[in-house]
Amino acid sequence: MTIKTKFGDFEVNALTFKDRRVLHRLEVQAIDTNGAFQQEKYYDVIEWVMDFAFDNPEAVLSHLNDVEIDQVLTEVYSAYKKPTKKKK
Repeated sequence: MTIKTKFGDFEVNALTFKDRRVLHRLEVQAIDTNGAFQQEKYYDVIEWVMDFAFDNPEAVLSHLNDVEIDQVLTEVYSAYKKPTKKKK
């Protein structure tokens, strides 16, 4: 799966149903019982996305600064959250 960003195109691993459920569980943990967003937990989500998406994240992302890496990972995360379109 290719993700196009302003920092280049990145090949990422495809998300399986099981992996999508793991990601969802992490997302739920990023919201507390009052519905407030937990920034630290969000970074756990993004770190999981990085480790899942790339076989060698350091080799792929090390030329970017930390803010750029976060932007790339957020775009990968967004792509993973888009439902796949099924043909009818």
